Amino acid sequence: MNFEHIKTSSEENFLLEGVRVLKERIVQSIEEFGSAIVGLSGGSTPKPIYELLGKEDIDWNAVSIFLVDDRYIPRDDENSNQKLVYGTLLQHASIPENQIVFPNTGLPLDECIRDYEERLAQLLSRGIPHIVTLGLGGDGHIASLFPPVPPKGYGDHLVIHTETDAFAVHDRISTTMVVIGSADRKIFFLKGDQKRFVWEEMMNSEDQEDMDRWPAKAALQLGGGVVVSQW
Repeated sequence: MNFEHIKTSSEENFLLEGVRVLKERIVQSIEEFGSAIVGLSGGSTPKPIYELLGKEDIDWNAVSIFLVDDRYIPRDDENSNQKLVYGTLLQHASIPENQIVFPNTGLPLDECIRDYEERLAQLLSRGIPHIVTLGLGGDGHIASLFPPVPPKGYGDHLVIHTETDAFAVHDRISTTMVVIGSADRKIFFLKGDQKRFVWEEMMNSEDQEDMDRWPAKAALQLGGGVVVSQW
């Protein structure tokens, strides 16, 4: 399994490297293809990276973004990934509204899933994602694909409903490995001793448990992995 691992030793370097990696790939995609399609995950770790990235000199009119996953809650809820992105990256980056593809959580859940899949399919009809950003949960989940990942997480749909009892918000909206695995660059932001422990456990795992237990490993095996770590 080949991937780039950028190891940092301070908060400042972690943020700078995170911004650098994202900016370089976005600019490269715009130069090569005329546009960049970027999928974003939420969480406290990438939050300051998004804030700083939004202040960078990038042709934001050529960038489209979508959410790799979100919680099924109102978009202005404090736990919403939409709120996180609007409060960081989009506070500074002038991405046209019609190039921001987020779930409409004001719809009934089933309709929300269908609607998001349709709009995401329209976006991706222009090409595969150039970048997706990812974290790694203490249980090994990425996006909202919680272990054991159900077969539909590796199925034909772009978007599925997932559930978890491990967090306050049970209902999740997640893209599948069709989307995550197809991304040209899968950029993981990992920080802290707990993430290091989970990462090392995953990397030492047996092959037969990879798909269900470790969706991050499945994504990395598809190529294009970049890991920015601080531990």
